[in-house]
Amino acid sequence: MMKILYPIIIIVLSVVMISGTSAQTTTVTLPEMVSVKGGSFQMGYKDGYKDEGPVHKVTLSDFSIAKYEVTFAEFKKFVDATGYVTDAEQPDSVNKNKGLPPRGRYNGTWKQYMSGAKVPYTNNDKPVGNVSWNDAMAYCKWLSSQTGQTFSLPTEAEWEFAARGGVKSKGYKFAGSNVLDEVAWYSDNSSSELHRCGQKMANELGIYDMSGNIREWCADWYGEFYYKESPELSPRGPERGKYHIVRGGSWSTGKDRMRTTFRNYEFPYNSALDYGFRVAIPGAILVEAVKPVETKAADSNNMFKDLDAKGMLDIYGIYFDIGKSVVKPESYPVIDQLVTYLNNHPKLRVEIEGHTDNTGNADANLILSDKRAESIKAEIVKRGIDAGRLETKGYGASRPIADNKTTAGRTQNRRVTIKKL
Repeated sequence: MMKILYPIIIIVLSVVMISGTSAQTTTVTLPEMVSVKGGSFQMGYKDGYKDEGPVHKVTLSDFSIAKYEVTFAEFKKFVDATGYVTDAEQPDSVNKNKGLPPRGRYNGTWKQYMSGAKVPYTNNDKPVGNVSWNDAMAYCKWLSSQTGQTFSLPTEAEWEFAARGGVKSKGYKFAGSNVLDEVAWYSDNSSSELHRCGQKMANELGIYDMSGNIREWCADWYGEFYYKESPELSPRGPERGKYHIVRGGSWSTGKDRMRTTFRNYEFPYNSALDYGFRVAIPGAILVEAVKPVETKAADSNNMFKDLDAKGMLDIYGIYFDIGKSVVKPESYPVIDQLVTYLNNHPKLRVEIEGHTDNTGNADANLILSDKRAESIKAEIVKRGIDAGRLETKGYGASRPIADNKTTAGRTQNRRVTIKKL
């Protein structure tokens, strides 16, 4: 057994706590992050459960993921600093009032076992448990606000890619080995309890406990058949759902469910003793922050070169779901080409005219097409272009409702007009 005394990075931030006239200082422990180089891999498992297939190609950009799971001590600092009340600490009537199903039996909380006994401080270096998806996202939001970095949960694809070892993968069944006891605490060796982070072998990327110890929430909604429709580029799961993804297995999980491809899911407000998480810096944000500027020579292969001659251009390849305004990930290559063009023409301003013919109502069309134009602008700004160079406009022609199953419908849902100003 390997025992790792892992380093931590500390930032001291002044947080004013109202208590008479005194102020307290809270130390925020930054997780040690592992940079994961982007690449392609075959996601899923052909011999697993039906939601593990079909095996499909996924391509991810660079991202970062925490070397260790979030610990009890780290989560306690968040709660102490904010007064946050976890889902498990709230009465079930809260969910009932929201029209949600009850959580079911009481599983304890992050600081109290089902028996009523308090979780001991000797757990400080163990993963925090009994955390819901909502709780994990609240922690990420707080950590982001305190550090100036953008933390979130990893997407399911990022999680599996990192667990497999990324571009350094040796094809192991578990995260770092084909011998489960080398890399994981699970039902056969855990003595039915959590263990300190980093005691087992790391995987190929130097990440610990991605198999076993505690299950880990992912950002995505769960879709049983999502793999059949998943885009290749940076999939982010279904747009909506009932459950969120949980990955990795835990100290209570049997060996048959410990492979890196196994998928689990749960209501976002539910938690259990073996539900925890690790944080990530999402891939799109990391890549956009460091993406090199292409030279003007690249314009010869760029679809936006026609703007030079015509002053406007109808483009196809920016996708939205029927009635929705969020740019879909498969649209990013076209967005990236426009960013390249704007980087090569630093004084140019353009108008983005969104189109939609989905609603059959001119007013509704105008609102939706305007939102789509704003969504495209937001993606461009995230890639480093000054928002002041971009104007947006909706195109609200009233036409019959479009259908993505027809050629005309698909065309209506992806057309955008770019004009020079």
